[in-house]
Amino acid sequence: MNIEIYNSKEDQYGNSKENIFLAFGDKENYLGSAYAYPTINYHQAYETPYLIFIDINIADNVDKQLSDEVMQKLFDKVFLRAKELRMQRPDLKSRIYSGFEYNKDKLGFYIKNGFGEDYSIIMEAGISKNFTYILPESIKVREIKFNSTQELMEYKAIYDEIFVTPLDIDAFKEHEKQMYFKNLSFLVDGKLEGGCTIFEKDGFGYIETIFILPEKRGKGLSKNIIKYIFNHFLSNGLNKTKLEVWELNKRAVGLYKLFGYNEVEKNLMFPGITL
Repeated sequence: MNIEIYNSKEDQYGNSKENIFLAFGDKENYLGSAYAYPTINYHQAYETPYLIFIDINIADNVDKQLSDEVMQKLFDKVFLRAKELRMQRPDLKSRIYSGFEYNKDKLGFYIKNGFGEDYSIIMEAGISKNFTYILPESIKVREIKFNSTQELMEYKAIYDEIFVTPLDIDAFKEHEKQMYFKNLSFLVDGKLEGGCTIFEKDGFGYIETIFILPEKRGKGLSKNIIKYIFNHFLSNGLNKTKLEVWELNKRAVGLYKLFGYNEVEKNLMFPGITL
């Protein structure tokens, strides 16, 4: 089968059409798509702040043999585009990366094409039954409840600015259904400075995210937030806690270790190549 690959005719989801590729067969039947998405993030990957994420998705009705061929052709196109995007910021160290899902076939494909292995780390900690904590008076906590799509999108904009992976709205809505779910903002002197999303998962107090606004870092708020979270978990009968963090986010890993978190598992994720 002849496989033709074209750029998208229009921008999509905030990404330029030049970064989006669509694959079609002989009868112009859709076979799959790929995209490259550049972003600058000093917060989670400060050693390689210019990040270019690529992803490839094959149509469900494509058989295995054809799927492999389409996947490779789309990769060749999108990887070339990623290298072009990299040249637009020669002043920054850059990493092209992929694989934000537990799909062994996909992860293996990127490794086969020269991407290096990266990992996410599962960390766990126990919380002493005698642990108590009260926030300083200057820090106020507000629970975030979204009453409109606009409010959710405003939160997503803040989230996407800080985290490497954009907020998955569907996953967030699933988290909301979990026991002891809280999506919290932390305000200092009335102004937003950080936040967290937490819930119960498999008997653990699970920390989905903690964030501090970039301009507010270095003041100890992240430690206050973790102590507040521990107190919240313990008050709900949860004396052990778990989280997952990108291994490259060395600052976060170091912070969690200060609170007794230990690595219990590694997952192959985010294979990439530094340019």
